[in-house]
Amino acid sequence: MSPTPATPPTPATPSGPGVTADSRTPEHAGRRGTAVSEAPGDAARPVLVVDRLSVILRPAADTGAADPGRLRGPLRHALGGGLEAALRALDLPPGRWCLPRLDLTVPLDLARPDPALARSWSEAVAAAIEETVREGRPGTFVHYRHDGEALVDAIAGLATGRTARLWAWRQTGILRAGDPDPLASPGPAILAALDRHPRQTPAALLRAAERAGLAALDRSLGRAGWQLLAARLTPDAAWTAPAAGVRVTPTGAPDRAARARTATLATALVAASPLAELIRSSRLRPTASVRAAWAVLVVADTAPALLLRPPPAGLARELAERLCGPAGAPAEHGADLAPPDPGVRPAPEPVPSPAAAPVPAPTGPAAAPAGAVRGAGVPAPVAAARPPVAPADPVAPRVPVPPGADGSRARGTVPPRSGTPARPPCPAAGVDTGWTGLLFLFATAAETGLPDRVLDEPDLAARPLSWVLHRVARLLLPDAAAEDAALLALAGLGPDRAATVTAAAPATPAERARIAELAADWARVTAARLHGERTGGTPLEEVAAVAAMARRDGRITAEPGWIEATLSVATTDPAVRRAGLDLDPGWLGWLGAVVRYRYV
Repeated sequence: MSPTPATPPTPATPSGPGVTADSRTPEHAGRRGTAVSEAPGDAARPVLVVDRLSVILRPAADTGAADPGRLRGPLRHALGGGLEAALRALDLPPGRWCLPRLDLTVPLDLARPDPALARSWSEAVAAAIEETVREGRPGTFVHYRHDGEALVDAIAGLATGRTARLWAWRQTGILRAGDPDPLASPGPAILAALDRHPRQTPAALLRAAERAGLAALDRSLGRAGWQLLAARLTPDAAWTAPAAGVRVTPTGAPDRAARARTATLATALVAASPLAELIRSSRLRPTASVRAAWAVLVVADTAPALLLRPPPAGLARELAERLCGPAGAPAEHGADLAPPDPGVRPAPEPVPSPAAAPVPAPTGPAAAPAGAVRGAGVPAPVAAARPPVAPADPVAPRVPVPPGADGSRARGTVPPRSGTPARPPCPAAGVDTGWTGLLFLFATAAETGLPDRVLDEPDLAARPLSWVLHRVARLLLPDAAAEDAALLALAGLGPDRAATVTAAAPATPAERARIAELAADWARVTAARLHGERTGGTPLEEVAAVAAMARRDGRITAEPGWIEATLSVATTDPAVRRAGLDLDPGWLGWLGAVVRYRYV
């Protein structure tokens, strides 16, 4: 960016609050707006989303006055594609990177053509973003690995009154202009955000409750909010209606057996759900309708496939009654005690929003020369994330500057890019496994009849779907450990929930027979997809084909609502690729998670 001898450089300083960059292909991009998606996308290329851009032109002292309109053309070129091109060179980990404000001074030679000026300006902005993120100083940015993590952060913050990152929630599209006031009406604002992310609602509420406490969510949402959320998660009103009804005691041996299976299933679901434990230990005294809504959330967390159909007889009531056990303070049976008024919450912490906090202009000898263009309002990158690790509260980032002749740095200028910068900090996520390819079975799950085949089988009615899938995986991969990340992920579980399937009661003879049939059929369908006309082998050969497909090193990240398998490009198998087994399954409603494959 060195000036030509003919014309002295004109420093231009673009700056401003709320810069957002995203390492995904955007759905929306422009001078104002955000790129929003329901789940994290591929780490394709960064996308800059600018909430507000302000530019001040300050000509050099010996050049006289400059026409401010001179920069309109370069800015149009930059926003029309120049910034996008410059950001392709950034090496940011996947996810959303949010900077509250970015201020920089860019020396420009106004004698150059508009495209050249736009390129210089875009490269300066990209360099400033990369430098800020690479330094990794606490308080200079917020990093969300995916939209789900931003949603959790917003729900927990609104419920507890900690809204210092309100600017980031708006930048990422979690909160929008037409939503209820998040400060005056946190409960309605939470509902509006969840309404745009229905698939992530169970996982987001669980993780927000773990972070903020169930009582804080209850104060914000109230009885009506819980009921509305439950109604959104299942189309069948029978899941919530039984809670207010009268218990009917079945008679006869067949009914007693069905009741026993239902009770066993309810016990397993409550034991497998962290949300159930939060409810039982919260000492809240909910109404019957709220307990029913919580029961729906527990099912959405542990066995979402059940919500796709009417509940097994008595299951909704069994769950609702188990959610207020000895660990909590249950309401009197049949009583309808009023919960706290919605919208009431603790007083917010006195932390000003960085978006509103003024950023002091450079002063003294390091101040930008007269003729610099000062700008305000460049929002920063947004990228994908990992489990809810609370991002640091953002503050105005320090502006990176190039060293002077004496080695010192002057404020307000952008350093030239040299060499290969260190990769920005991003906490490692996931667990290594040698069986990553097992998740390719999701591609043939529907052909095998899942999940209906399990839900319709009386011999498996006492078991959650996750337990059945894990047992199938163990039959197909007898050499893999029961706690292997791939086996757990096929069941929709992460390592933190391994005990819910590994420590369960042993299978009965009838359960073992049904699981063996399911495993054999799944292997047969998958082998047929792999080998086409060459199929027709024995069951042992079909299981061996699945094991060969599954045996590949990789890393699996499994958390509520999100499962990602990362594999090496070297492990790409032409047969698997031709069969379409390694195509992203995307959202699997019966599993309650987005499943993605990423080759690196």
